[in-house]
Amino acid sequence: MVKVKYGDMRFSIKNIVAKNKLVILLILVGIFLRLYKLNEFATFLGDQGRDAIIIKRIITFEHFPAIGPTSSVGQVFLGPFFYYLMAPFLFLFRLNPLGLAFGLSFLSIVGLIAAYLIVRKEINKKVALFFLVLSVFSATQIEFARFSWNPNLLPIFSFLTLYFLYRSIVTKKYIWPILFGAFLSFSIQLHYLALFLFIPIFIFFIANGFKDKKFSISQFPNFLISGASFILFSSPLIIFDLKHNFLNTKNFIKIFTEQKVIAYSPPLDRLLTTINSFFSPILRVNFNPILTLLTFLVLIIYFFKNKSFNKNLFLQLNFLNFFLYIFVFSLLNSFRYPHYYGQIYLSFFLILAFISSQWSKHRWTKFIVIGLFIGYIALNSRNYIFLYKQGNRQIWRAKIVAQSIIKQKPQIPYQVVPISYTEMDRHIRYFLEIMGKTPLSDESSEQPKELYILCYEKECDALNHPQWQIAAFKNKKVEKIWKVDRVKIYKLIHKNK
Repeated sequence: MVKVKYGDMRFSIKNIVAKNKLVILLILVGIFLRLYKLNEFATFLGDQGRDAIIIKRIITFEHFPAIGPTSSVGQVFLGPFFYYLMAPFLFLFRLNPLGLAFGLSFLSIVGLIAAYLIVRKEINKKVALFFLVLSVFSATQIEFARFSWNPNLLPIFSFLTLYFLYRSIVTKKYIWPILFGAFLSFSIQLHYLALFLFIPIFIFFIANGFKDKKFSISQFPNFLISGASFILFSSPLIIFDLKHNFLNTKNFIKIFTEQKVIAYSPPLDRLLTTINSFFSPILRVNFNPILTLLTFLVLIIYFFKNKSFNKNLFLQLNFLNFFLYIFVFSLLNSFRYPHYYGQIYLSFFLILAFISSQWSKHRWTKFIVIGLFIGYIALNSRNYIFLYKQGNRQIWRAKIVAQSIIKQKPQIPYQVVPISYTEMDRHIRYFLEIMGKTPLSDESSEQPKELYILCYEKECDALNHPQWQIAAFKNKKVEKIWKVDRVKIYKLIHKNK
């Protein structure tokens, strides 16, 4: 048995720190940018309130969901993975929803470090350093890391999915295909666009199968293990679908059969829009359409001609992930929100980092690379609004609105309704629930004793508003009106009370 002295261990840690000062500094900057003034800037609105209620009920053993939130298109349910992943953080923060924001920030930081170590191990230290700089200072990635929402973790989970696939191919340890299947399931449960991961994976196996006929045979056991792992970690959603007559599957099929999900505009226009919608938020530069296309084509040509790329399977996987996602997503009739590109952010950073490391080998191009990185940091830093502005303190605002309702001693059952239609009230419902005064479900048709209307507009016609819960409240009158922060609250009761 080898004994390690305390002094030797201390010297070893000191030696590691001395050799990695820049990396440690960058990680500390990344931690700061993701946690500074988190309590002031953390988003806590309807989606976060909905998640907080469900996660709170997991912690208190009231309900263990088999499904997650619905997708924005087609009412397709995601899996419940995100709820269970975030539950320990809400528990540690004693039901303070800041715990969810902190938990996501923490997981993003851990993912950032893990991704750096992976790139360093599988490619080299220089590429990993460039990759770390791009990830640390990305305003988009920082924004994703500063509030709790299921798509925000997709960048790291999809990157790890590709890594575990790569490890399952190059090693014979069964832990890797198990992790690959699990993380593929987790990624899809975070956002259904992660289904696009199947495309680069399929193309990768087909391409390598043609090169080496033994490749497909050798990977068959891994395929079975990965499939079993994927099914195991997707089982809550699968069981839900079986119990509900394949509701989720039917809704998913309807997206393609009854909704116009395939765009019919000119292919080149769709491709340019898709690339621009990705480049603009991630690089913080508004590209000219021609420059966008040229940049995209140059990247493709560069990778196909680069010998180092052709020798590295991990690079190939990320290359396929990025470019195939762009092409396939351009076919869809969909908005181009930044979080829709979650699957490819880290793959794109890896591509840029690899190219930067190649260019920096030469004296003159080295200065160009340094200049580009300085420009990248400067452009992204303009969006670090938490450094120089006051936050809107959404968690605190939701809490004081809930407290004002609690002060009215609402009679159970009571209902809460927001006006206008664009606003939600689940972040306020969360605080009402943890304060022991849970209102009726927002879908309940039960007649409440009291109705509290949250007016976010300048004026609200509380008695005659067409919102169905207000219209269904019988024989109503306004008992009290008061204002909390930016919300005017109407308390309605029955006249015969």
